[in-house]
Amino acid sequence: MLAHRSGEMRLPTHHKQEQSALLCYHIGLLPVNYSHSRGILRKEHPMDCCKCKATLPDGAVFCHICGKKQTPETRKHRKRANGSGTIYKMPGNRGKPWAAKRNNVYLGSFKTYAEAQKALERTTDADITDKYNLTFAQIYEQWKPIHAREVSKAQMGCYATAFNQSATLHDRKFRTLRKSDFLSVLLHMEEAGMSKSSCEKLKQLFGQLSKWAMDEGIVNQNHAKNVRTTAEQKSVKKPFTEEQIKAIQNATCRARPIALILIATGARTIEFFNVPITDCYDDYFIAGSKAKKGQPVKRRVIPVSDIGRDAYRDLLQAAKASGKPRLIDGYKGNRDSVNFQKRDFTALMAEIGVSDMTPYNCRHTFSTLAVKSGITPAMLARMMGHEDIKTADKHYTHLDAEDILREVSKIQLSA
Repeated sequence: MLAHRSGEMRLPTHHKQEQSALLCYHIGLLPVNYSHSRGILRKEHPMDCCKCKATLPDGAVFCHICGKKQTPETRKHRKRANGSGTIYKMPGNRGKPWAAKRNNVYLGSFKTYAEAQKALERTTDADITDKYNLTFAQIYEQWKPIHAREVSKAQMGCYATAFNQSATLHDRKFRTLRKSDFLSVLLHMEEAGMSKSSCEKLKQLFGQLSKWAMDEGIVNQNHAKNVRTTAEQKSVKKPFTEEQIKAIQNATCRARPIALILIATGARTIEFFNVPITDCYDDYFIAGSKAKKGQPVKRRVIPVSDIGRDAYRDLLQAAKASGKPRLIDGYKGNRDSVNFQKRDFTALMAEIGVSDMTPYNCRHTFSTLAVKSGITPAMLARMMGHEDIKTADKHYTHLDAEDILREVSKIQLSA
């Protein structure tokens, strides 16, 4: 029999009821709260079930009424849905112990589970592939052969220079770059005194790479879209003055006729140096204007004004006599456009006492003279090979105060 003594029950050492009482204690079925020590079950303060509030003995693992486990459980994160990514804790003492992956692609490490979860949520609609972690340099290398199909080698060379100027971004994951990162490179270039054209080319590179990354699902927006540069253009093309044109007409340098023809036509140097004789006529010639790589060259009629008509006809006659295919073959100097500019044209400018002028200034001179003569913008655009009629007015026409005052004097009240 169980021995009762003020608040405790002593179990006989060899009695069957001892085993029964201990069993009731261990499975939590005693009607009152008892604790077991050295064969003694002591009555203690009652404990309530965390679910149904039934009275339980201390130490009861399960409730004998509802079956609820009474020991506190470590709260676990809910299992993520299939395809939504994985979050796991990396071993060791780390500042950012939580890592996130999706489609077996590592997204990064984070300080908290919540930060890792937000990183996965941001990629909900993104197509996560091996390209997701490509760096700026790796994206440039993949974009380069694709874009090279559409532009010239010279333009790709400009992009290569811009890429080298953005060395601080080369090892950065492209998806982590923001407007401030692109802008910091531009600001550094502006502080270094780089020209506006160099900064603009770098900005174009950022935009091209961002568009490619968007098409590949690496980023979801173009962070370089609103990047602006305040760099100033170092060199501004200007036209020859009337005095300078007369000086060219009276010069003895062998580049004289070519310069007069360029001023009289507004032709680009490269297209003028490639005009075949078969496309040359007494007062005009037909040449191709700029076109994107892989597209047919757009040809246009280029008339020759009085300023250089005689020089043009003499050159055409000499070219036919040479038996060679190009118009420029009638010229006795350098027949390569680059060498012509470096040697022949430079010598002509030295003779007339002018510096910082190139053959391209002849094109600006033609546009300015055409506007002063009253040629309509639409007709001027066709002569110069511009798709937009605003191009000549914005970039090639240079009117001074006297020209503007002369035009405003035409405003009169009717009698």
